[in-house]
Amino acid sequence: MTQYGRPVAPRRYATPLIGARVAGITRDIFKKRGFAQSHILAHWPAIVGEALAEYCSPEKLAFPRAPNEGRGLQESATLTVRVDGPIALEIRHLEPQIVERINGYYGYNAVARLKLVQGPLPPRLKSRRRKFRPLTPEERDTLVRSLAPIGEPALKSALERLGQRILGTSGRLPDSRPRATERFD
Repeated sequence: MTQYGRPVAPRRYATPLIGARVAGITRDIFKKRGFAQSHILAHWPAIVGEALAEYCSPEKLAFPRAPNEGRGLQESATLTVRVDGPIALEIRHLEPQIVERINGYYGYNAVARLKLVQGPLPPRLKSRRRKFRPLTPEERDTLVRSLAPIGEPALKSALERLGQRILGTSGRLPDSRPRATERFD
């Protein structure tokens, strides 16, 4: 495409990714807590393991105040970790392994030690995905028979998935509820 004799690149009208917007908005908040990036917060279960991440979460990353004269790299930081309940004693004993896992994850000595703070953890978000039970053979046969008259394959498969989820969520059989055409006397 050309305009006024010069080539013009086509414009792309795409909505920006929400992750890029969120990172820009939260950057200042994380910097107040000592986190230059939110990476350690987002990947905490992968760094320390699911079992430990259930009982602790990183809160603040504090670097030493003394300036580094002559040394190129900044000294390692102290990571403040909020710990729930009596697991703090176990985490204190596992501190060398946890620090090693953090530093191994990042590839350099990012953290020198942990500072534990006991207190309740923020509530964890539950997964919004529901688990559906598998259909019984009778339920599956009834569903397939009810969808037999539909000729369009895409619509049929979409309705079949919907039916599996509806039947897999409720404890009722498909014919156990009254139909709209039935009369109640």
